[in-house]
Amino acid sequence: MSASDAATETGNGKVPPKYACGETFVPKTRYIDPEFLHLELERLFTAVWQPACREEEIPDAGSFYEYTIGRQSIMVVRQKDASIKAFYNACTHRGMKVVRGAGCAADGDLRCAFHGWRFGLDGRSAFVPSRDEFLHRPREQWSLRPVSVGTWGGWVFVSMAENPQDLLEWLDPLPMALEPFRLQDMRFRWRKRTKLAANYKTVIDAFIEGYHTPGTHPQTLRPMQGPRPSAEPAPPQEYVYAPYTPTIPYRNHSRFIYTARPDSGDRDSARREQAARPEVFANSMQYNYLEVGSLVTERDYRAAQQLATMDAGDVPPFVLYHQLCEQLARAEGVDFPTMTMEQYFAGNGDWHVFPTLVLLVEKSCVLGYRMLPDAEDPNRCVFEMFSLEHFAPGEVPQTSWLEVERWQDHDGWGELPTQDLQNIDAIHAGMHSRGFEGLWLNTAQEMSIRNEHAIADRFIFGVDDRDD
Repeated sequence: MSASDAATETGNGKVPPKYACGETFVPKTRYIDPEFLHLELERLFTAVWQPACREEEIPDAGSFYEYTIGRQSIMVVRQKDASIKAFYNACTHRGMKVVRGAGCAADGDLRCAFHGWRFGLDGRSAFVPSRDEFLHRPREQWSLRPVSVGTWGGWVFVSMAENPQDLLEWLDPLPMALEPFRLQDMRFRWRKRTKLAANYKTVIDAFIEGYHTPGTHPQTLRPMQGPRPSAEPAPPQEYVYAPYTPTIPYRNHSRFIYTARPDSGDRDSARREQAARPEVFANSMQYNYLEVGSLVTERDYRAAQQLATMDAGDVPPFVLYHQLCEQLARAEGVDFPTMTMEQYFAGNGDWHVFPTLVLLVEKSCVLGYRMLPDAEDPNRCVFEMFSLEHFAPGEVPQTSWLEVERWQDHDGWGELPTQDLQNIDAIHAGMHSRGFEGLWLNTAQEMSIRNEHAIADRFIFGVDDRDD
């Protein structure tokens, strides 16, 4: 079946057999087939809300940011009144890109470098050389074509749909669950971008389930060894201590959390007692700072160091750590978010903001990933990794995107992200094996992956699992 033939199925409530998922099975064709990538770019990415940039990336009137998804280029532009508009990044004369990358049109004109056409920040045609030599057209046809735009959590979202769903409705339940964390007040600590030899979903899938933790990150099972524990492969008997990470699927997104396996009982009571010691919990927090570079800020790291010197008591180390982090942040001028533990647990976790954004949320900071598909090749994508943080006034660092052609050429990813990146190419290469049919998913801890495909089928094929 060709891409055009498959597209005719859209809206008919049918998924072509080669792309059809089972209850826990996802065929590999959805990752390696160029026709399926074409369907995603034409039917999915043109219909959903997607994050283009952070608001702070367009700080001033005239600031612009080019967001590219497949072959579609969209410019996000800060207006003179501080509002934001978005347009297809194509001059209405000959299709030339009006902006490239990020920058600022400080004089208030967006200029096409080909023939010199100019547009106002609001997209309206401002100057056409030799306009009288063109046939008459209504002014709006000379102007840039608008794209729907909205903001949440500090991100600028765009949608190419003609009548998109309200952004906050699309994002539900994130806006309410994450409101206490005040993501909109966070700023970049660092941000990196590289290319990977894998489908963008192959990469997303590696970051939206925790089932891989003992296999890929065995050192996280050994906090009693110190802030930098051994990464030797875990023997089978050590897997019993792996975190349990059940999936919570939502209409448009998903989340997983770290918790205790419900059937664990008292079989590991000695280990639990050990883990309850302040210095052992502090080791895990210090590791996140040293080998992830996020989830723990530099201030949190100092709080963890202080926690490591404390004796065990009636207050759990987890609670003590959060108290120390907040006290230290406020003492250093940070407008630290205030929330109850119930609010914290309602928002903390690993969120898949469908289709391309993954957020690991903590009170003081957020570790984020974004994966963007290649325009033609299902075996390639762009991978972004960043850390956002609450800063004291005057402490926000000046950052820019660190662009790395090959991820191996940058040695600053940290041990834990490097372990994930080392797997990605091999995971995707294995999908091309004649001995592999598709993904067989863990029914408790990997259903975030099945959920993303169910969401995609609504837009690509008009199939809704919730219609049953």
